[in-house]
Amino acid sequence: MAIAGEPAPSAPMPSDPNRAGSAGEKPTVAPSRTETLQKLYANLANAKDPAAAEPIVRAIQELWVQSDSPTATLLLQRALAAAQEKNYEQALRFLDYLTGLYPDWAEGFNRRAYLYVVRLDYARALGDLRRVLALDPGNFRALEGLVQVLRTMGQDKAALDVVRELIKVHPNSPGAQEALKELERAVDGQGI
Repeated sequence: MAIAGEPAPSAPMPSDPNRAGSAGEKPTVAPSRTETLQKLYANLANAKDPAAAEPIVRAIQELWVQSDSPTATLLLQRALAAAQEKNYEQALRFLDYLTGLYPDWAEGFNRRAYLYVVRLDYARALGDLRRVLALDPGNFRALEGLVQVLRTMGQDKAALDVVRELIKVHPNSPGAQEALKELERAVDGQGI
């Protein structure tokens, strides 16, 4: 993932003689991370069933954690290690630093939101989940988390809107269809 202010180390410069092919041949350029994510999101939205969606989900999640910044990668790894050891204070310190240095990398906010949920700090989780979605509207894990947080906070109408968006992005998201039915009943009431 290209982090704002840092060039992608593997991206060749336009004047790179290695990019020029034989006469008349156009150089090929690898799709950007954003383009790749958009294609994967489109494939996910059209996946016919959970089995078809699973490899797409894995590919997307691999992209989410990729960074061209060794510093960002190290901070995320250390935060994840601290969280795995249930040292949430240390994990949050790493993630605070990560999000401060790289405010355009959604994954730092996404991981921090998860820790806020674990600590039952829903207001902060809500803020971070909204930041993730501002940076990456197709982030289905943030949408799933936002549905959970809003439901916990008793905001069923808002949760219903988010679960509808989640189903557009990831129709096979585990539990999404059930949550939709439950929230529709809670918000719209039951028919006679």
